[in-house]
Amino acid sequence: MKSEPGRITVKNSSDRTVYINLAHDPDVSISEVVGGQLHSKVAIEVKGGTDVSNAHNRAGEAEKSHLKSRKKGFRDFWTIISKQGLDLAKLKQESQTTTEWFDVTALLARSGEDWEAFQARLAGAVGIPIG
Repeated sequence: MKSEPGRITVKNSSDRTVYINLAHDPDVSISEVVGGQLHSKVAIEVKGGTDVSNAHNRAGEAEKSHLKSRKKGFRDFWTIISKQGLDLAKLKQESQTTTEWFDVTALLARSGEDWEAFQARLAGAVGIPIG
């Protein structure tokens, strides 16, 4: 593993290079080098704030970013957002491109179903075992 400002580089279980980048649009991206070609795998939008009345705006912002990421070749789109007190079906209407929704509170606390799901999905996307 190599860490530098804005990027973590790892070798996965298949001995391929995987980049985890911190940036804007998307906030976090996961790309893998396969056969000498860089493949964009996962675009992650992190939407802070816990104000329920503004949650749909945050989901809409995530959707805009995910649509840009789709044009760049990403295949998977995750949104990290406060899900407390929200109807997930309504959020899904605001960001139809999002393929996975994770609760920011659970991820920060590193506990709960969303944390467990996030760890599993991240390990799969990067191609490394958990544990």
